[in-house]
Amino acid sequence: MSMSSPNSWLFSDSSRYSTRARLLFMGLSFAIGILTFLLYLAIWYICSSSRRRRQQRGAAAEVEAAEGGDCGMSADAIAALPTFTFACDDGGRGEAAALDCPVCLGQVDAGEKVRRLPKCAHAFHAECVDAWLRAHSTCPMCRAAVVGPAAAAAATKHAAAGSTAAPAPAEALPPV
Repeated sequence: MSMSSPNSWLFSDSSRYSTRARLLFMGLSFAIGILTFLLYLAIWYICSSSRRRRQQRGAAAEVEAAEGGDCGMSADAIAALPTFTFACDDGGRGEAAALDCPVCLGQVDAGEKVRRLPKCAHAFHAECVDAWLRAHSTCPMCRAAVVGPAAAAAATKHAAAGSTAAPAPAEALPPV
């Protein structure tokens, strides 16, 4: 059988559907395919732009932390904070003034080393608050900055100079 014969499979019209219905079906299929592709592109664009925004926010947070965000204090700055030995002063009344360490949730006993933060006057076991201050530059209780920007800059400059003497505390508070 040759291709030019009218009885060829190419030219046969044995289908129940008309040519117009076939064209309409193909057109709708093509339109649905294009709309699906456009929907995919829109979802991809939204996801990639939100990922890009998250990365930019993360980079901005890293820059802020590097420029003096809450990234902890140097050992010299921590050593400069006032420290005293806790003494139970019952004043002859028979009851001891209780002091609890909010970091470890333990009670401070007589003779233990206590560190009082200069701005907010919160007191802690020295070891507990030192561990906290190595990772943060704020009070564990009220989140107030432990030292002001000028004192922090001076402590950083002092540490960069390589001096071995610890800087003097800005304000020494008496023991409790």
